[in-house]
Amino acid sequence: MTCVQCTSRVVLDKDEGVIEIFDEGFAADPWPVLAELRDDGGVHRVRTPDGPGAWLVTRYHDVRAGLLDTRLTTDIRRAAGKDYRGFGVPPAFEALQAVDADDHARLRGFVAAEMSARRLAEWDDLAPSLIQDHVGRIPPGPLDVVADVALPLPAAVLGELLGLPASVRAALLSWAESTLAPDAAPRARDTLAAMHAVVTATVEGARGADTVLGRLVEHRRTGLLTADELSGLLFYLLFVWYEVLVDLLAGSVLTLLAHVGPRRTSRSGPGSATVDELLRLLSPQVLAGPRFARVDLDIGGHVVRTGETVLLCLAAANHDPAVFDEPDAMRQARNPNPHLGLGHGAVSCLGNALVHKVTAAFLAAWFGRFPATALTADPAEIRWRSGFRHRGPLTVPVKAA
Repeated sequence: MTCVQCTSRVVLDKDEGVIEIFDEGFAADPWPVLAELRDDGGVHRVRTPDGPGAWLVTRYHDVRAGLLDTRLTTDIRRAAGKDYRGFGVPPAFEALQAVDADDHARLRGFVAAEMSARRLAEWDDLAPSLIQDHVGRIPPGPLDVVADVALPLPAAVLGELLGLPASVRAALLSWAESTLAPDAAPRARDTLAAMHAVVTATVEGARGADTVLGRLVEHRRTGLLTADELSGLLFYLLFVWYEVLVDLLAGSVLTLLAHVGPRRTSRSGPGSATVDELLRLLSPQVLAGPRFARVDLDIGGHVVRTGETVLLCLAAANHDPAVFDEPDAMRQARNPNPHLGLGHGAVSCLGNALVHKVTAAFLAAWFGRFPATALTADPAEIRWRSGFRHRGPLTVPVKAA
């Protein structure tokens, strides 16, 4: 395998035939490298930041097909050999990682029931009111959208949606500040003890309550969920959405200020189409969760052996010029916009509708209160979290006015 067009940031390990792209600059500007990989065949062996290799798929049609391909599974028990296996979690959190397709669908069903149209309709008024109240308490002047807004807001939103007791909301926010803040040292995987404490406190505080969490705990009491399955679902609900929301909220403000401007944003009133375009353009979820080949299969002309790991690059697919005109441009009214920002198919993000509602409500509240918001730093100098499966700005300094 060769990569003759690649920049100096792409290094080919000739001994192992593995490309290294996930350096410190990748999160801030992954687009040139991903474009080169799409142009140079679209499917490559890459080294992950943790060391093990995997197949990286970058062309839209291959990525979309992979998300729908039942020969690829998220069941980590199908992994074989030395390939990357993903974010290793304790058995108590593996409910959606170490199960077959039928059990995976069963477990998703419990969450999907809570994300039904009827349940989400209750949020049509509640979410904007909650977010308006949160934004309304932010004083004008210099601030950092990440630290002052994007980090605390999901704790309030998830706390209200799920029915978290005040003490658990505080613990969840403390986890976020220790993990996702600009000066935070550990990665999420290094804070598993704190995550476990939050999940345990959540179960204890939710018993008997008529909330999302209370209903899930009741399923455990009646035997519909095991203790580990309940813990795994709570791990997903509390922590996976949190990181996506932080990155999307902060990245959206940065992008709209840099590409559209506050006045035009205020007048247009960010809606669902804007959120879709931000999900496409920003791609805060860079990669779908790892897939493992159930059988030998061909992807883009490459033979992927049984048990090998496939990383479907949502970010690369979302910037594929074969599907999107001017893929690097922000076009609020882009139509059609078949982006893969939160995945696609049977194992796509269960919180898709919620993420849309929260983001749209937040942007409307923010630019409604601060229509003259101005960036106080050059967008090109904004630092991004050094990421690989997720990406988001570490700081977004603004003058809120």
